[in-house]
This record gives sequence, structure tokens and C-alpha cells, in this order.
Amino acid sequence: MKYTNKQLLEYYKKKKKIDEIVKKHLQKKKKLILYGARAYNVHFPSFLDTKTTDWDVYSKTPKKSAQRVEKKLDKKFGGNYFYVQKAKYPQTHKVKSYVTEKTVTDMTKPKTKIPHVTKQNMSVVKLSYAKKRIQQILKDKTQEFRHAKDRETLRRMKAYEQWKKSKPKSKPKFKGLKW
Repeated sequence: MKYTNKQLLEYYKKKKKIDEIVKKHLQKKKKLILYGARAYNVHFPSFLDTKTTDWDVYSKTPKKSAQRVEKKLDKKFGGNYFYVQKAKYPQTHKVKSYVTEKTVTDMTKPKTKIPHVTKQNMSVVKLSYAKKRIQQILKDKTQEFRHAKDRETLRRMKAYEQWKKSKPKSKPKFKGLKW
């Protein structure tokens, strides 16, 4: 796509709003389940967060979900700045930016029911499920290209579990007060 300098300037001014728009969409659509780095960041304290640019989402209808996000983004940006593309991975559709050519969201149809919890008013994959999934991937030689990233994620999960155990439990302020 070809954009004028004015259109590009407007895009870059609004670019920071992408995360806010996608997050609001996930908060409205409870059947969409966040997974991947952003999901772990939701669970973890900020010192264990990792930088990520895209949103990984489970959806029973990934193409339709991707199209909805793309339309919302285009509407908020006031033009045709985003598009949906079928991914290499089966049952996955991406929302990408025409301007940056980067992925905004990956919408994937899950093969099984995904255990999840509600955090920040969104459906987020349970860490226990994610941990088991990562351990399976680490045993799969065909997934070797992602092993370093997944080992690092497992280390952060273990650090989080340790942090949770060592975190002092808050005591009730009025213990012993009877009514």
C-alpha cells in the first residue's frame, strides 16, 4: 500500500494505541483466550516480564476474530492500515500492519479445550497448562527453532513460582476482633 506522508505521520502517532485496542477487544470477547508472552506477563510481576510486540490469542473462529480486530484497528486509525493473512501454522490467521509489515495478533484455533482464568478482565491461559505445553515442545525436535525461547520462559515460570512461595502472606488487620 502507498501512503502519503500525512497518513504515515498519523499512523505513527496512533501506533501506541494498538495494544489498548486489542486489549479492549479481548476484554469484551471472553471466549478469546490470551496465551504466549503477553499472557505470562499478565500472570507475572513486572520484573519477570518480557518484551513482546504481538498478541497470541486462541479463538474457535480465528479468521473471523482476526477480521474483527483488523476492522477495529482500521476504524480507530481512520483508514486501511491493517490486513488479515493466513499464517504458515495451520488454523492461524494474523492481523498485520501494512505500514510496518509486523504482526499485531496471531489468532489460532485450539486443538483442545484451553484451561484459562480471568485476569485484567480477560481470559488468560492458565500457567500450569502453558508450562506443560512448553515442556512438550521442548521434547519435540521439530520445534528446536523455538527451544531457547521456551527454556527461558520456563526459567521465568520457575522464578515466579519461587517468588510466589517466598512472598509474605498478608495478615488480617483485625484478627481477634469479634462482633
